[in-house]
Amino acid sequence: MININLRPLLERRNMTQAELAKLTGIRPSTICDLCNNNADFIKLDYLNRILMALKCGLNDVLFFEGGGEK
Repeated sequence: MININLRPLLERRNMTQAELAKLTGIRPSTICDLCNNNADFIKLDYLNRILMALKCGLNDVLFFEGGGEK
């Protein structure tokens, strides 16, 4: 399963979801869903905007938690 690590990333940077929404132009409700790991998908454009705004890499935002299933 791929998880979104956005909430802890924002907390470490002392940034609010509203600030990220404003920086990226992504709706606050979408940022909230991503922070709560309630998204089934994320647009690549949104992911790019988040990475650019936070000046971080893909592995900082997304991580894979495997369950050993094939």
